[in-house]
Amino acid sequence: MSGIAGGTGYPPPPPWQGPPTAGKPDRSPGPFLLIGALVIVGSLLGFLAYQSASGKQEENGTGGGSGGGLDSPLYIHAVDSALEGQDCPAAEQSGGTAVFNPATSSCLVLDTATDTMRVDALLEATATYGPSGTWIVGLTFTPEDGARFADLTETVSARPMPQNQLAMVLDGQLLTAPAVTARIEGDQVEISGSFTREEAEDLADRLAP
Repeated sequence: MSGIAGGTGYPPPPPWQGPPTAGKPDRSPGPFLLIGALVIVGSLLGFLAYQSASGKQEENGTGGGSGGGLDSPLYIHAVDSALEGQDCPAAEQSGGTAVFNPATSSCLVLDTATDTMRVDALLEATATYGPSGTWIVGLTFTPEDGARFADLTETVSARPMPQNQLAMVLDGQLLTAPAVTARIEGDQVEISGSFTREEAEDLADRLAP
């Protein structure tokens, strides 16, 4: 029968193409979890993206640095409550620690005792121009802080709004307050918003180790 090898009823095998060409295997980006959030630099809106350690980073970074301690620690606090239309001094007088959210004209009262972490060192902080046409500030935690962050996200993810938010605070300024819906593994964070190049590079420099 035409097209059948040796009358076996099976098509002939494809011709041998020789040994495969040596080279690096294709590497696809690792899993990428986007969390809806509010990024505040001035009155910017954006989101926090958390990427696994195997994720692929942009290579066109221009700001920041790598390796070492921070000039000012980065704090990550669970949010206790959001006080609409109230000023932060009033919130602090009631016994809480609060940061102002200019985008919503409210204060976020923070848990600074239990569900909180202090980051004294980052492996890297960079400003990159992302594929979506926006500037991104990328942070790389140490493995220890990455594990602590994963545990913290698991804790707050089971809570209702606004207690499922995590506030990232630097020098008393709110950088972002994402709502977390599940435990997040990995050690790389990307803060994305309506950054200009100068704003992204300035933030990366402030966080650069």
